[in-house]
Amino acid sequence: MVKNFIVSKFNEFIEFIYLLNALIFSKKTNQKGNLLIIIALAIIGVVFLLPLIMKYFPAADILVRIILIFTIVTTVRGYLGNSILTLLFSGILIYFLVIKWWWLGAAGWFFLTLLSMSGMGVIVWGLGTTLKKH
Repeated sequence: MVKNFIVSKFNEFIEFIYLLNALIFSKKTNQKGNLLIIIALAIIGVVFLLPLIMKYFPAADILVRIILIFTIVTTVRGYLGNSILTLLFSGILIYFLVIKWWWLGAAGWFFLTLLSMSGMGVIVWGLGTTLKKH
């Protein structure tokens, strides 16, 4: 039942992308720029799919919250070192991004993860095409 609900919401999002695509292309504008808009909207849809999955699957909710907690603690420790301020700032960020506004924290973490993977993919691709193969 929950799986069907998620699939139906995803299908509604895809239909919205197609409708938006038809609306943008009907104006006879630059079509290369429109592709970037469609890709950006698709990425936003995928990013906000994670909080929807967290809401309906408790195991995914717990797993993502644990990953968020470890990410916050290690990031703050990297900036501030091991001190009382690390615990204080980590606690404040964990309260707001994991407990209170969990959907915003999960979507932000997933977006940054996708962004870092795609950025590294571009760098690896660029290095692979510019370096000579022996």
